[in-house]
Amino acid sequence: PQSGLHDAEVVYEVEAEGGITRYLALYLAAAPAKIGPVRSARTYFVDLARPYDALFAHAGENDDVWEPLKLLRADGFADMEEIVGTPEAFWRDPTRDMPHNLYTSVAKLREAAPNHGWPDNAFGGDGFTFDYLRPASVDAATVTFWMHYQVEYRRSGNAFERSISGEVQHDLDDSRPYEIADFVAIWIPARVLDDLGDLSMPVYGEYPAFVVRPDRTEAARWIATGPDRPPQLVDGDGNPVSLARGQLYVEVLPQGGSVTVGKRTISH
Repeated sequence: PQSGLHDAEVVYEVEAEGGITRYLALYLAAAPAKIGPVRSARTYFVDLARPYDALFAHAGENDDVWEPLKLLRADGFADMEEIVGTPEAFWRDPTRDMPHNLYTSVAKLREAAPNHGWPDNAFGGDGFTFDYLRPASVDAATVTFWMHYQVEYRRSGNAFERSISGEVQHDLDDSRPYEIADFVAIWIPARVLDDLGDLSMPVYGEYPAFVVRPDRTEAARWIATGPDRPPQLVDGDGNPVSLARGQLYVEVLPQGGSVTVGKRTISH
């Protein structure tokens, strides 16, 4: 189990190698004391983080990420890397096996960042549009990635609980199920780069999306113009799509991935 995902405002779930996903968690108001396990970065995780002007915490990276990250650091990107960058912002939990035992916290990141020239700035970018839920009507949905990896969302009150392999997700030291207000699936074409299964995903662009809220579903467009502005979610007329207030998951699906709600399956 992860730690700290319960308190993230936005969580991106993106495919990595071998049909396994990894998370990019964004924290603004909450400051959990334990976040992790922290793992290595991929180019598309860096690109997803850049529009938020965030402190980017990770432990190493794939070979193709090294040079771009070096250039971004020189340009002011807050690359808080555990191995050779900011080890003081991380710790190892001796009760868990490597590499699943590296952790950080919001407090440690914010304390260490200014010492490396990265001010802890307030987020001032554009956000998504939120409103209140109407009576819930969507009971369940299934998200399918490559290699048949699946995540299930099942309504609990006016939120969703996430399950993987039939087990409801919760933090390692907190038995409360994650409560997801809604999730957005977006389809970004992925390309396998090598025999290790490393992927390339051009996350900046305009892509089909599908919004699943407890009270409704709708098709949308995901527009990510580049690293200087957070992505936008719009309907067919170009108007912002309203999301439910609460935790948001963004399921970044490769081509062929699907979302099933009832008897309807959406794929691109």
